[in-house]
Amino acid sequence: MRLLPGEYIEGLRRLDKIYRGQLQQLVKEYGLTPGEMAVLLFLHNNAPDLDTATDIVRCRDLSKALVARSVESLRQKGYVTLERDRRDRRVVHLALSEQSRPISREIDRRQKLLWRRLGEGIDPDALNAAFETLSRLIQNAQNNVTGEDAHANE
Repeated sequence: MRLLPGEYIEGLRRLDKIYRGQLQQLVKEYGLTPGEMAVLLFLHNNAPDLDTATDIVRCRDLSKALVARSVESLRQKGYVTLERDRRDRRVVHLALSEQSRPISREIDRRQKLLWRRLGEGIDPDALNAAFETLSRLIQNAQNNVTGEDAHANE
Protein backbone atom coordinates (compact mmCIF):
# COMPACT_ATOMS: atom_id res chain seq x y z
CA MET A 1 0.00 0.00 0.00
CA ARG A 2 1.53 3.25 -1.14
CA LEU A 3 0.52 6.44 0.64
CA LEU A 4 0.12 9.92 -0.79
CA PRO A 5 2.80 12.48 0.15
CA GLY A 6 0.47 14.25 2.59
CA GLU A 7 -0.28 10.94 4.30
CA TYR A 8 3.44 10.39 4.93
CA ILE A 9 3.67 13.81 6.58
CA GLU A 10 0.59 13.09 8.67
CA GLY A 11 2.04 9.70 9.63
CA LEU A 12 5.24 11.38 10.81
CA ARG A 13 3.14 13.80 12.87
CA ARG A 14 1.36 10.85 14.47
CA LEU A 15 4.70 9.20 15.25
CA ASP A 16 5.90 12.45 16.82
CA LYS A 17 2.71 12.66 18.89
CA ILE A 18 3.17 9.08 20.13
CA TYR A 19 6.82 9.76 20.94
CA ARG A 20 6.00 12.96 22.81
CA GLY A 21 3.22 11.15 24.67
CA GLN A 22 5.69 8.54 25.90
CA LEU A 23 7.96 11.27 27.22
CA GLN A 24 5.15 13.41 28.61
CA GLN A 25 4.76 10.85 31.38
CA LEU A 26 8.36 11.56 32.41
CA VAL A 27 7.61 15.29 32.54
CA LYS A 28 4.93 14.59 35.14
CA GLU A 29 6.91 11.96 37.06
CA TYR A 30 9.95 14.19 37.51
CA GLY A 31 8.15 17.53 37.80
CA LEU A 32 9.76 18.93 34.66
CA THR A 33 8.47 21.48 32.20
CA PRO A 34 8.17 20.50 28.54
CA GLY A 35 11.10 22.84 27.78
CA GLU A 36 13.28 21.16 30.40
CA MET A 37 12.38 17.77 28.98
CA ALA A 38 13.27 18.96 25.47
CA VAL A 39 16.73 20.02 26.70
CA LEU A 40 17.31 16.75 28.60
CA LEU A 41 16.14 14.71 25.64
CA PHE A 42 18.35 16.63 23.23
CA LEU A 43 21.43 16.21 25.40
CA HIS A 44 20.63 12.53 25.99
CA ASN A 45 20.42 11.88 22.25
CA ASN A 46 23.12 14.23 20.92
CA ALA A 47 25.83 15.12 23.46
CA PRO A 48 28.74 15.49 23.28
CA ASP A 49 28.57 16.13 19.52
CA LEU A 50 25.87 18.76 19.97
CA ASP A 51 25.91 20.13 23.50
CA THR A 52 25.35 23.88 23.59
CA ALA A 53 22.19 25.93 24.02
CA THR A 54 22.79 27.26 20.50
CA ASP A 55 22.76 23.67 19.18
CA ILE A 56 19.43 23.05 20.91
CA VAL A 57 17.90 26.26 19.54
CA ARG A 58 19.12 25.50 16.00
CA CYS A 59 18.30 21.79 15.87
CA ARG A 60 15.02 21.78 17.80
CA ASP A 61 13.76 25.14 16.52
CA LEU A 62 13.06 26.36 20.05
CA SER A 63 13.32 29.96 21.19
CA LYS A 64 16.54 31.16 22.80
CA ALA A 65 14.57 32.37 25.81
CA LEU A 66 12.90 28.99 26.39
CA VAL A 67 16.19 27.12 26.11
CA ALA A 68 17.97 29.59 28.40
CA ARG A 69 15.23 29.33 31.05
CA SER A 70 15.15 25.55 30.79
CA VAL A 71 18.93 25.17 31.01
CA GLU A 72 19.11 27.45 34.07
CA SER A 73 16.28 25.59 35.78
CA LEU A 74 17.89 22.21 35.04
CA ARG A 75 21.21 23.52 36.37
CA GLN A 76 19.50 24.64 39.59
CA LYS A 77 17.82 21.23 39.93
CA GLY A 78 21.19 19.55 39.44
CA TYR A 79 20.33 17.75 36.18
CA VAL A 80 22.84 19.53 33.92
CA THR A 81 26.32 20.94 34.31
CA LEU A 82 27.83 23.82 32.38
CA GLU A 83 31.44 24.15 31.30
CA ARG A 84 33.06 26.94 29.30
CA ASP A 85 34.92 25.93 26.17
CA ARG A 86 38.68 26.12 26.68
CA ARG A 87 39.31 27.63 23.24
CA ASP A 88 36.34 30.01 23.07
CA ARG A 89 35.14 31.28 26.46
CA ARG A 90 31.88 32.48 24.89
CA VAL A 91 30.80 28.85 24.27
CA VAL A 92 29.24 26.92 27.15
CA HIS A 93 28.99 23.13 26.87
CA LEU A 94 26.11 21.37 28.61
CA ALA A 95 26.25 17.87 30.04
CA LEU A 96 23.84 15.62 31.88
CA SER A 97 24.81 15.25 35.52
CA GLU A 98 24.93 12.10 37.60
CA GLN A 99 21.60 13.16 39.12
CA SER A 100 19.94 12.94 35.69
CA ARG A 101 20.90 9.26 35.23
CA PRO A 102 17.49 7.86 36.28
CA ILE A 103 15.76 10.11 33.76
CA SER A 104 18.28 9.16 31.05
CA ARG A 105 17.76 5.46 31.73
CA GLU A 106 14.01 5.91 31.47
CA ILE A 107 14.31 7.94 28.25
CA ASP A 108 16.50 5.18 26.85
CA ARG A 109 14.08 2.45 27.90
CA ARG A 110 11.07 4.22 26.42
CA GLN A 111 12.85 5.04 23.15
CA LYS A 112 13.95 1.42 22.70
CA LEU A 113 10.47 0.12 23.48
CA LEU A 114 8.90 2.51 20.98
CA TRP A 115 11.39 1.62 18.23
CA ARG A 116 10.91 -2.08 18.91
CA ARG A 117 7.14 -1.71 18.60
CA LEU A 118 7.40 0.42 15.46
CA GLY A 119 9.75 -2.08 13.83
CA GLU A 120 7.62 -5.16 14.51
CA GLY A 121 7.27 -7.32 11.42
CA ILE A 122 9.75 -5.29 9.38
CA ASP A 123 12.92 -6.89 8.04
CA PRO A 124 15.95 -5.22 9.73
CA ASP A 125 17.53 -4.42 6.35
CA ALA A 126 14.32 -2.79 5.14
CA LEU A 127 14.07 -0.83 8.40
CA ASN A 128 17.65 0.41 8.03
CA ALA A 129 16.97 1.42 4.42
CA ALA A 130 13.85 3.28 5.57
CA PHE A 131 15.85 5.15 8.22
CA GLU A 132 18.54 6.07 5.70
CA THR A 133 15.90 7.32 3.28
CA LEU A 134 14.09 9.24 6.00
CA SER A 135 17.38 10.80 7.09
CA ARG A 136 17.99 11.97 3.53
CA LEU A 137 14.46 13.37 3.25
CA ILE A 138 14.96 15.31 6.47
CA GLN A 139 18.35 16.59 5.27
CA ASN A 140 16.81 17.66 1.95
CA ALA A 141 13.96 19.41 3.75
CA GLN A 142 16.43 21.24 5.98
CA ASN A 143 18.54 22.25 2.98
CA ASN A 144 15.40 23.49 1.25
CA VAL A 145 14.52 25.66 4.25
CA THR A 146 18.04 27.06 4.61
CA GLY A 147 18.49 27.51 0.86
CA GLU A 148 21.54 25.25 0.75
CA ASP A 149 22.03 23.14 -2.33
CA ALA A 150 22.98 19.60 -1.35
CA HIS A 151 24.06 18.88 -4.94
CA ALA A 152 26.23 21.98 -5.49
CA ASN A 153 29.43 19.90 -5.68
CA GLU A 154 28.09 17.21 -7.98
